[in-house]
Amino acid sequence: MSKTFMMSSLVAAALTLSAASAQALAGSSALNGWNSFGDVVAQNGKLSMTSAYIDGVNDEAGNLSGRSAVPIDALETGAGLTPLTLNLSASDYASEGSLVQQSFSVIAGQTLSFSWSFSSAEATFQDHAFAVINGQLFTLATSTQPGSASQSFSYTFGSSGDVSLALGVVDTVSYDGVSQLNVSDIQISAVPEPTSIAMMLAGLAAVGFMARRRRAD
Repeated sequence: MSKTFMMSSLVAAALTLSAASAQALAGSSALNGWNSFGDVVAQNGKLSMTSAYIDGVNDEAGNLSGRSAVPIDALETGAGLTPLTLNLSASDYASEGSLVQQSFSVIAGQTLSFSWSFSSAEATFQDHAFAVINGQLFTLATSTQPGSASQSFSYTFGSSGDVSLALGVVDTVSYDGVSQLNVSDIQISAVPEPTSIAMMLAGLAAVGFMARRRRAD
């Protein structure tokens, strides 16, 4: 591999890293940087969202923010999904829910990770929690399979560029029985800083200079 090609590759990497730093990943300690839909709050270092609709009846007690869960079509649009994607089946169709969404930039090889927990008072239908990355849906838990008290999720990006992340909870069929998703420790793995790339370029240039000087001597 020629030194010219190596330098070009490193320059491209430095430019890519600079562009990525323009859109950083927002964490779970506040709603700043997130688009929220429905009943969502940031408290105690975590994002919490429920399927509670404020109607003055049973579900109102489970509401966290004073804002109702939103209809499923608005939820799917906010998550970047096509209609009916959040239906688990024809009989377990999604009716309403809440979510958070944000866009940020990544470098190929970076890994997104977060901790989550899910609880549900739904006894009949399959309320569920989910994550969406660039239109790809991941079902985290359902009413009958809520998982342990705390679980983790990770996803490694195969290419660089802007990505969309959505996290949400869905009420299925009936509007009864509040379900809640809690998310914390949202992180993206580190990549070399642009300054580190610049130092690598400077070192490579020095090596090239010394090699040319030896040949001249």
